[in-house]
This record gives sequence, C-alpha cells and structure tokens, in this order.
Amino acid sequence: MAKTAMGHNTGRLWMSRVYNDLDRDPECDRFMSILAKEKQKYSDVAALTGLAVTTVTNLAEGKTRYARHSTFAKLAAGLNFKYTLQRDEKPDYEIEIPKARQERKTYYDYLKKKRSNGHKK
Repeated sequence: MAKTAMGHNTGRLWMSRVYNDLDRDPECDRFMSILAKEKQKYSDVAALTGLAVTTVTNLAEGKTRYARHSTFAKLAAGLNFKYTLQRDEKPDYEIEIPKARQERKTYYDYLKKKRSNGHKK
C-alpha cells in the first residue's frame, strides 16, 4: 500500500495506480541525470530546446517536482533523444479493470465518509 501523505491524496489503493503519492515525477529524475551527463551550460540547453533558462536550471538542479509533458518532449528533441511511450507488457484487462473499479469505489467511499465527518474536500 502507498504511503500516507498530507493533503487531498491519502495514499489509498486506487490513488496508488497513479503516482500522485510520489514526491516528484520520475521523469524529472530521468532528465536531471541526462542533463548532468551532457555537461552543457543550462543557457545553451535552453537555447537548443526553446525552454526558459530557469526551467532547465530548476529541472537540472532537482527543484522541479512535476513538469509538463511538453517540457520533456522539448528537452528530448533538443538533445536528440527519442521520447516515446513503450509498453513492457499488455495488461490483462479482464482482471485489471474490475480490480481498478473496486479500488476506485473504495477510495470514493472513503472520501464520502471523510466529508460526512466534517472534513472538506
């Protein structure tokens, strides 16, 4: 089970199907290591990619927690990387969909109960 976090995300099962319970997007770490290996000035990388210097700097120094997909796509294209989606293996939808629906229902029931006890969204 995912760790419990402060705020609206309580780390319930259904929410762990996405990575909202992580401190930062794993892609940020991936691009942070790419930028470190490139050993170029952040201003030069920004010029190559069409991004702001502060965007590149914050990503490279680990200050960015969640970046837009377009930021990753621009960085990849500007540094001549191919940025694609790859599937490891196809999920068994007949098993996964009912399980995900039940987890979502459990999570929504939890939120409904939490709100009825005087807590807001």
